[in-house]
Amino acid sequence: MSHLQIGPIEVFMGEKQSRTPYSTSILIKGKEADALIDCGAGRTVFDHLKKEHRIHDIYMTHYHLDHIWGLYLFPEAKGWINHYDILKFSDLDEIARANGYYAIFGEQQARQMMREERMPRAGETREGHEKISWASILAGDKSVYPYDQPFELAGVNVIMLHAPGHCAGFCCPYFPEYGVLHVGDFDLTSFGPWYNNADSDIDAMIASAQMTLRVDADTFVTSHQKGVVERSDYRRLLETYMAIIDKREEKVLQAVRKGVSFEQLIHQEVFYLQKNVRETPRLLTFETMGVVKHLKRLLKHGEPIQDYYQGFLSAHGMHGEYVDYGLQPPPCENKNHTREGVK
Repeated sequence: MSHLQIGPIEVFMGEKQSRTPYSTSILIKGKEADALIDCGAGRTVFDHLKKEHRIHDIYMTHYHLDHIWGLYLFPEAKGWINHYDILKFSDLDEIARANGYYAIFGEQQARQMMREERMPRAGETREGHEKISWASILAGDKSVYPYDQPFELAGVNVIMLHAPGHCAGFCCPYFPEYGVLHVGDFDLTSFGPWYNNADSDIDAMIASAQMTLRVDADTFVTSHQKGVVERSDYRRLLETYMAIIDKREEKVLQAVRKGVSFEQLIHQEVFYLQKNVRETPRLLTFETMGVVKHLKRLLKHGEPIQDYYQGFLSAHGMHGEYVDYGLQPPPCENKNHTREGVK
């Protein structure tokens, strides 16, 4: 188990270097009780936290399963989520819509899938016996935390900076007194940014990435693999990471211009390698959603591909009315996040 401490803030890397389905968790140690940000680090971390700490509150940066799957292991803790994702924590159909299942499979089939789907507990293979469902995680009451204003979390000032794009409700917890920004799924990995849900938005994610550079932080914490990155390296790594978006879009555009068929466009390895798709067929769902997001962005930016876009939806039996869900405008450009808070 690997972790780093900065004052009362402890960063716990998840198992397997926080690779999905694990994610990094942040503990805030208070005088009387402690708080946790995200709950996907894995059994080793959870066992330590339950033994050594009194977790009173668990704050979730967003609703994705790799950040919340351990929530049910802390029944004594109060769960907190943002107001964009609170409905998804009480309604399986909203998760299906936000994930893009409605867009790919249609409403009826998506509803059935969500009720039959059993996700393997993190760290276990699908052949394992112990599995959990979305429903088991969504049980219990959740409260809503505010965006973009300081409040105390286990006695420590935090600001949950709204950073839409990865999904509509995604936020970056910022600890101004300690110069720590949890950038979460701006994870700086070689895979690149992930925006393959219906409630994802590429341009919003670019704006949110730029917002993180304006925050007065010295230490940046990712949710996967990289872990803790100092400011001197963060800008460079983020620019390389975000540049992958343009590479993907150019790949999609060139394929369209070359006349690649609607059916074959999702096999061009824009996101996932074919060998990985063969091993995990469900990745094709997110490949398809990611390609659609790029086609829509190309249309938005003036590329004359309306007929191709409609043909793509038709060829894959997609439901265009569900391709976008719950998108929000990008953060305001003039926000100034300083160590004293938000001004």
